[in-house]
Amino acid sequence: MGLQEKDIEKLSEFIFQRRKEDGAFAACPSLPSTVVDTFYALKMLKKLDVHCENSRLFSRVDGEKIRSFVQAHVAIRHSLPLRVRFFLYEIFHMVTEDLVAEEGAPSYVDPCDDLDVGKRLTYENYYYVGRLAGHLQKRFQVVDFHLADCTGKDVYFYVLSFAEDIERRFVEIGDWLQRCQNCDGGFGFFPGTTSYIEYSDYSLSALSILHRPPLHQRQASRYILACRTAAGGFSRSTKAAPFLDASYHALNALLCLQNFTTDQS
Repeated sequence: MGLQEKDIEKLSEFIFQRRKEDGAFAACPSLPSTVVDTFYALKMLKKLDVHCENSRLFSRVDGEKIRSFVQAHVAIRHSLPLRVRFFLYEIFHMVTEDLVAEEGAPSYVDPCDDLDVGKRLTYENYYYVGRLAGHLQKRFQVVDFHLADCTGKDVYFYVLSFAEDIERRFVEIGDWLQRCQNCDGGFGFFPGTTSYIEYSDYSLSALSILHRPPLHQRQASRYILACRTAAGGFSRSTKAAPFLDASYHALNALLCLQNFTTDQS
């Protein structure tokens, strides 16, 4: 994936340095834990275990503490953005998936029954509703899809949620995503904008779903690796501080690039 064993070790150290007493993770060691940082930390540990031989990083997570962390947010769930509610759901299931077959295993459900079905959703929130409460998703409308009004993030969530529409717009969407790549190898919000690690991930992930490689794969890998810092994590750009969310996007983008290479071999 472009990372050596020593790089993976440093990345894992970077992640666990941000673990707090409650078992969850923070943006940096001096700050309290957050739902968002915990989600990205756990997702990275899962991905590293899947793609790195003999890796058992996720086994170091305290599932009981994490479940308590999630339950502590249940009372305020309706006041949280859908993105954070989805992250809570995912966090809980990541630390309970090995318990599912056991009798009396803990469960966590967010039926989204407080949402206003008369409100048009963004593609991102439409995806979250589908994952949290699939029975409710089709009752919502989404904003009209016009590439001229989209960012790479919008396109990624559109591609995830509307597979039936992708076929007739496959070439148009793929071309647009490819044009988001800059001469430094990274991808911007939309064509002609500055490269950032999260938009490199969104664009590469969408291209991966379309089975459409970026025009310049090697340059894309170089850009992502150039965002790696001495601390072991990745930053949002080549001149920024490392955080868990940026590190997750970097790792996922590298895995997308690896999949393109595998498909072509």
